[in-house]
Amino acid sequence: PVSRVMTSPAITADSATEVLSALATMTQRRIRHLPVVEGGEIKGIVSIGDLVKYRMERIEAEAEAMRDYIQSA
Repeated sequence: PVSRVMTSPAITADSATEVLSALATMTQRRIRHLPVVEGGEIKGIVSIGDLVKYRMERIEAEAEAMRDYIQSA
């Protein structure tokens, strides 16, 4: 049965959970998918790949903004 391989109780996040916090939880607990729960209902599931992609996009956007700022000075 699935119960033999699943985490119990389930590790979840809510929509207000910060990306870095979710990444830390997933890394520490060695899980690749994190259910997002609101009001006792699953609203979605994020993967570690989703979160890493989001962080990379943010880092690239910040670097581009910094390059633009430096070039305009």
